[in-house]
Amino acid sequence: MANRIEGVTEKLLEQAMKEFLDKGYTAASLRTIAENAGTTPRSVYTRYGDKEGLFAALVSECADKLKSMFTSYMDSYDTRPVDEQKNLFHDDKFDAEYKDYIYSIIDFIYENLNIFKLLICCSKGTRFADFVDEIVSVDEHHTLMYIQRTGNQVISSGRATPQLIHLLCSSYVHGFFEFVRHDMEKAEALRYILQLRTFFACGWDHLFNI
Repeated sequence: MANRIEGVTEKLLEQAMKEFLDKGYTAASLRTIAENAGTTPRSVYTRYGDKEGLFAALVSECADKLKSMFTSYMDSYDTRPVDEQKNLFHDDKFDAEYKDYIYSIIDFIYENLNIFKLLICCSKGTRFADFVDEIVSVDEHHTLMYIQRTGNQVISSGRATPQLIHLLCSSYVHGFFEFVRHDMEKAEALRYILQLRTFFACGWDHLFNI
């Protein structure tokens, strides 16, 4: 095993972050990353296997954590009594809990903003390119489970189809991450997310309860 020079790993990650943010994954150069870190491409291959391994070293922990935060919150809602779940859009306690959850999500993203810029804006060509769509799948699954558990007739009545449910979940989740794409300040992002949630909550309420 080759000896590893102290500090090279940190420099590689620092320069990789800069190169991926500047050029995106596909156009990023391992040679440039290595040279700017004062080493050779061999150091990258030794530590990370390949370029995608280097990208993963930067983003995988935060990607897994955020997906876990989304999933855990949605799972916790499933444990509520059905009568409470039916009152989803008219429950002040739930609304306050949702805001706390959103604040925790926003705090985590802004604590790791460059990593999430990589995930949202620069991951094309990696296995992380579907990061947002994986969260869409979680949201869609729980929405369909909500419909089933509460006996809501939104699909059986023909008011909506599973395809529409998918499109609405996708629109919300992709819209959620637009503050990362648009470099919003944190306070602006919080206002935006709460406005987005209000808009979709009114739409879901109408669709489920007309």
